[in-house]
Amino acid sequence: MSEWLHSISASPIGWLIISVAIVGFIAQLYYHWGIFAKAVLVNQPLNSTLEPVSVIVSARNEERNLIELVPEIMEQDYPNFELIVINDSSWDDTMSVLKAFTLRYDNLHIVTIDEEKQHMQGKKFAVTLGIKAAKYDRILLTDADCRPQSKLWIRSMTQAMTDRKQVVLGYSPYRSQPGWLNKLIRFDTLGIGAFYLGMGQIGRPYMGVGRNLAYDKELFFKVGGFKNHFRLASGDDDLFINQVSNEHNTLVVSNPESQTISIPKTSWGHWFTQKRRHFTTSPFYKPAQKWTLGMWSFSWLCLILSIVSGIWYPSTLPATGGIFFLRQLSYMIALNHLCSRLRERKDIVWLALPLEFQLHCTNVFLAIVNLIRKPQKWN
Repeated sequence: MSEWLHSISASPIGWLIISVAIVGFIAQLYYHWGIFAKAVLVNQPLNSTLEPVSVIVSARNEERNLIELVPEIMEQDYPNFELIVINDSSWDDTMSVLKAFTLRYDNLHIVTIDEEKQHMQGKKFAVTLGIKAAKYDRILLTDADCRPQSKLWIRSMTQAMTDRKQVVLGYSPYRSQPGWLNKLIRFDTLGIGAFYLGMGQIGRPYMGVGRNLAYDKELFFKVGGFKNHFRLASGDDDLFINQVSNEHNTLVVSNPESQTISIPKTSWGHWFTQKRRHFTTSPFYKPAQKWTLGMWSFSWLCLILSIVSGIWYPSTLPATGGIFFLRQLSYMIALNHLCSRLRERKDIVWLALPLEFQLHCTNVFLAIVNLIRKPQKWN
């Protein structure tokens, strides 16, 4: 031990490497237990009143998904709601499916965007038309490839809304399927959820996901809807929430009954395209939010570089390796806690090391690709 300390003390750079690892480790602990663990805190008490709700789904060529989704929403345990489906220039049998459902459900309404009249591309245009058509003040959003996890979904997502609490951030995991891509998608989704749910719980909300999101219609029109970022291919959920949410008007709901489960991409190309589209919005976050998100990756990189530096300074490896082991142990415990509360399969916890490494590399690659060419269409 004394010889090892002597070898370190003889090299100021060695001490610098270990110091960088320690700082990175402390920063990572803050994220694990100061943000991620807060994502699944006990939700706030629910109100006794159940206000009418407008559920909005944007769909383009989603006939197969709508055959499953519409009945599941219509079977929700909620006294007064409507379902608005925006048929956004579909060329499959989406309209035929929806018209057949209107014969069965009188609270299903269709908004159609014809291809000939479509001069504004993007999901934001479709969502805006849906909100304009909504009869009720409470708006609940999901996607056609999502499924409510329970018949209490509408109730869980909207019952806590009041005149002051106008935004509800929900969670939407992806369905577990065989294959490495599925594990990577679920790992990525869990990490994103840990961030935005945790930040929302500590009074610093910055985004939500359109697969499971609720807000007041009045709030939407008060800020002019999506006008500040209408030309971006993405941002109907995260940039809008970034604009309107704050510590006073936002609630986080993460219990399993409030979740919708999504159907994941099955090809790497489709997933890359989806990730690229999401990357177009982060530059528009507030500086403090970008700093918080960036420091997560930067502190992880500091730990990795401190270990790599051991190639030139082998005496630092016992310390940096031990620090990284403790970091990984803390991270896996935090992930295990999240999976238990969110009812996510824990296979991704045991594979956290390779999944995280691949995800960081993928994010860097896609960020570079987006600098060259930005994606345009939402579907």
